[in-house]
Amino acid sequence: MEHRLAAVLISDIEDYTKLMEVDTDGTVGAWSKARDDIIEPTVTINEGRIVKFTGDGFLAEFKTVQKALETGIELQNKLSNNILKFRMAVNLGDIVDDGRDIHGEGINIAARLEGLSEPGGICISGDVYNQVKNRIDAEYQDLGLQEVKNVSEPVQAYAVRIKGLTTEKIEETSLTSHEKPSIAVLPFDNMSGDSEQEYFSDGITEDIITALSHLRWLNVIARNSSFTYKGQSPDIRQVADELNCRYVLEGSIRKAGNRVRINAQLLEGLSGNHIWAEKYDRELEDIFDLQDEITEAVLGAIEPSLVLAEIERAKRKHPENMDAYDLFLQSLPGIYSFDPDQNKMALDLLHKAVEVVPDYAKALAYTAWGYQIRASRGWEGYTENDREKASQFALRALGTKTEDPQVLLLCGFVLTMTSEDPELGISSCERVIRTSPNMSHWNGFLAFSFSYGNGDLQKAKECIEKTIRVSPRDPLLFGFYNCLGQIYYQIGELDQALEYCKSSLLMNPSWDTSHIMVIAILVELGDIGEAEKIASKLLTLDNKTSVSRVDQSYNFPNQNLKVKMIEGLRRAGIPEN
Repeated sequence: MEHRLAAVLISDIEDYTKLMEVDTDGTVGAWSKARDDIIEPTVTINEGRIVKFTGDGFLAEFKTVQKALETGIELQNKLSNNILKFRMAVNLGDIVDDGRDIHGEGINIAARLEGLSEPGGICISGDVYNQVKNRIDAEYQDLGLQEVKNVSEPVQAYAVRIKGLTTEKIEETSLTSHEKPSIAVLPFDNMSGDSEQEYFSDGITEDIITALSHLRWLNVIARNSSFTYKGQSPDIRQVADELNCRYVLEGSIRKAGNRVRINAQLLEGLSGNHIWAEKYDRELEDIFDLQDEITEAVLGAIEPSLVLAEIERAKRKHPENMDAYDLFLQSLPGIYSFDPDQNKMALDLLHKAVEVVPDYAKALAYTAWGYQIRASRGWEGYTENDREKASQFALRALGTKTEDPQVLLLCGFVLTMTSEDPELGISSCERVIRTSPNMSHWNGFLAFSFSYGNGDLQKAKECIEKTIRVSPRDPLLFGFYNCLGQIYYQIGELDQALEYCKSSLLMNPSWDTSHIMVIAILVELGDIGEAEKIASKLLTLDNKTSVSRVDQSYNFPNQNLKVKMIEGLRRAGIPEN
């Protein structure tokens, strides 16, 4: 073994584990390209030696600290456009070379310094600083003395500020929802002259919203709030004011034969001024690439410095078969209608889509949700198999290994609501929180999942309150108010529960779930007379309402609470069967 004094350059990738979880193939590809095309040749040209590559980094040795730092600066400049952000450190110290690897205090200190580095930056020891401060033109920030494990004396550290290169770490969690840029995507106008093509323009709009929602630094107004402007020509400034957003994206779609023309424009909400506009003429076979192009252009207009890093996370995988995509898009209005006949038509379309593309994750997830709706509503024609089918399709969707947040969330929601596999359901929902926290509309589904799945009422409350705050025009707002009322009911704050459930009832007088909750709360508050009146209205709306159907649909983790609710319905006059 050889003992010697050596200059070492060490590096790893910021948030590598999280990036792998979000997009394994993309992360591995970016790391491989950086390693083979930039890191290895640059170190070699600068007379360095790659000692080893680790899973997300490398260790290199140089003859001088000046050469090591110059190489680090060159690498950070070359890697600045990579979606991965590298942290680096340079140290001068004693090492032990066993012929295959190097060890010792010098490596230990370098690893500690690398942990102090900002993404895209370099940290150096005091010994390195003393040798390079008058030789390398950079700014040096004194980080003070740093404790290093297994090293008796603290180590002086400096951050190297590379001129012309931004190295400040972006703290996503430090941005409040009001500080983040926000955008509303209005429904793209169907200019085809064919009302039957409406589903296509709506689907394009929804996919753009979903793609943008992948970005942690961007607040995206929920789809259902944006879609309240469908068929209108609103003043952009009014839209921005009503939805509390900084930017508005609008456009039109003209589909003719096998070609589609999309016009899109981004406007500043306060002034209504144009920021960006583009026209796209494409063959329909390129429609998925086209959606990514639009997303990339919007992101580039809002925040150029982040677009290259974030656009890769915004891209989603799509089925290659356009017929399957068409079938999926046509199913969406029926799923969202909560009407039994429309639901059946939607499920038929989704089954056809899955026949064409068996691993079409989004179609599988929406099929699961369609059956879950049937099971929970107790519609005529409902079978005991519907709940089982919902779970089966959810598991099939998850089995595709997709990272699409809508798929993960819908599947998690279905699995918790059917009680088939609540732990897996909650795990799927948790992944969405980590990877796509700005999917505001879908926080409503998260709330139901936490409330029914594991009884985490605090987390459920936070999710539903976010939905109500960010999606104030959502047509499903009545359901979200009802959910919040249910949460307060479960924690025993009955007055609050009654207030939210009554608000839900005012928003949608035909929603039976709101009637049920109001009845149960009134009975517990001792107002039997008013509960009986609400029960009578409910039976007028739906004469098939029964205690047994409600018992089947509700699966509160707290079974004692469920028993109390069911008994309240009986006392108010709801029939047993």
